Formats: sequence, structure tokens, C-alpha cells
Amino acid sequence: MKLSIIVPVYNVEKYIEECLDSIYNGNLADFEVLCIDDKGNDLSINIIEKYVEKNKIKNLRIIHHEKNKGLSEARNTGIKHAKGKYICFLDSDDMIYANALNELVEQAIKEDLDIIEGNIKEIFETKLNIKSRDITNLRRETTQILTGDEYFYTCSRNKEYLPMACCRIFKTEYLKEKYYFVPELKYEDEEFSPKAIIGANRVQYYNETFYIYRRRDDSITTNIVKDNKWVESYLKIINSLSEFSDTIKDKKSYIQLKNRIANLALSILKNPVAYGTTEEKLQEIIKLVKNQKIYKIPQKSKNLFIRIQGYIMKYPNLFIKLYKRK
Repeated sequence: MKLSIIVPVYNVEKYIEECLDSIYNGNLADFEVLCIDDKGNDLSINIIEKYVEKNKIKNLRIIHHEKNKGLSEARNTGIKHAKGKYICFLDSDDMIYANALNELVEQAIKEDLDIIEGNIKEIFETKLNIKSRDITNLRRETTQILTGDEYFYTCSRNKEYLPMACCRIFKTEYLKEKYYFVPELKYEDEEFSPKAIIGANRVQYYNETFYIYRRRDDSITTNIVKDNKWVESYLKIINSLSEFSDTIKDKKSYIQLKNRIANLALSILKNPVAYGTTEEKLQEIIKLVKNQKIYKIPQKSKNLFIRIQGYIMKYPNLFIKLYKRK
């Protein structure tokens, strides 16, 4: 079997049929779909079961968790059960272009790649005024096959790196060896992707748009405005990547990874501004930045611009005022 598509399912009754349509209304061949039931409280699983019955689908399995475990564990369950040569992570509120995905899979098999990356089309269905770069327009020429170290270095240096696991297809045996998502961690891709990429032997970017990424209200990405729990995850990610960076000091990607870590620290103040969090929650974050001296992380960067931001971050109100002017 060529491909396993892992679809975590949690309270997505509004989107799941559209997600499945995007898989089955194309020319994908020799694949399976693993829907991981993460115990939501809506009718998502019932919709999937009826979809399978109505369309006489034989290659979709529903794997049930005993209780809600979160996105990371749902993906890990999928990795453990995957039978395909390659894995694609598809969030159940997103969609794919099946024909384009098929093209990436064939290229990955042909070149025996550990990871192949394609393009994302981003659609906005949120009231939030999200200030982010347009990832839809990050298209570039198909690259040569590189080591993961070279790939991460090049993408980061050229400001083309994306942390989302969904924009890449991974060789299954490569992930099963040691690359899993950290449980109970928000924004788990930030922790997972650098490690998975840098550890790979054969990586290629392929200029084909295959993934449709939906920005919507009440998603993990946009829930920054609701509480500050995401900050705890960011700090865990920073610590994990810092420990990992100590093991790759001899690699080309080391400095770029340290810059990534520094930018994550800066984002602890930037994100609440960009997503329009409340003043009360913003003040909580400012207090945390001061108490934990988070500004010291970017201050150690070898990148002058990042380092300057770190020194300004020591004065959070000034940092925020300047960032709002951007």
C-alpha cells in the first residue's frame, strides 16, 4: 500500500464530509484512510460511518480512543496503525487536492524520500484579524534532493520554512522508528517538524499544491484569544528544541534552529497582539515574560535583528507598542 491518510476526528461534524469528499473525489490509488475517534461529543463519527456505507468504501478504518487524548495522541495512534509506505496528516476540518497528493506520493516513492513537502492553499473563515504571511504564495521551484540538515537550513535561511506537519508526506517506517508527537502539547508541529526534518536523509520540496488549510474560529490555532494555556506549550516546545539543538551543534541547521527557538520566544508577546487577545490576558503574559526572563532567549541569538528584539522584549509594553506599528 502506498499511502496512509491519518485524520484525527474531534467535534468536526460541520467539516468532516467535505474532508472525506476531497479524498475520494480524485484519482488517489492504493491508499487507506485512518479516522481516529478522539471522543468528541458531536455526530462526526456517525457521519463518517454513514459516508462509508453510502459510498461502499472499503479502505477507511475508524480507530476509537477510550477517551479524549488530543491531536498529538490521535496522530500517534494513526502512525502506529498505518500500513502505507507513506503517511499524510490531514486535519478533519481541512481538505486535500487528491490528484496533487497522488503526484507527491509517486515522486516520494520514485526517489525513495524520507519526506516530501508540497504547497498549501490557505482559506480564512475567521473573524480574527490574523496578521501572518501568506503561506499560499510561498511557492518555489522544485528542489534537488537534500539531507534534512541542508533542507532545514535552506528553508529557514530563505524564510520558506513552515512548521505544519500537514504540508509534508513522511515515510512511514521513518516516523515509526522514533518520530512521534508530544502528548498534551498545543502547537505540537513546532516541536515535531524540526526534529523530523533535520534527522532525515532524503528530503525534497515539490512545487505542487495539495493541501487546503482552513483558518476558522474555535480551531486550535485561533484559540489563542480564549486563554493563555498555549504559552505553557510554547515554553515546553522551546525547552525541547533547545535540548535537541545541543545534539546537533555540528550540523549546518544548528544556527537556524536556534533562531527558530528565539522567534518562538518572541512570539509569546507577538501572538496575543496579532490575534487580539484581551488586555487582562495580555497583562498575564507580560508578567510571565518578566518573571521568567523569556527575553534572554532571543538576546542570545547570533542574528542581530532577533537579538535587538530580545533586548526590547525586556520592556514588554514598549515591545508591544512597536510591534503594533509594524
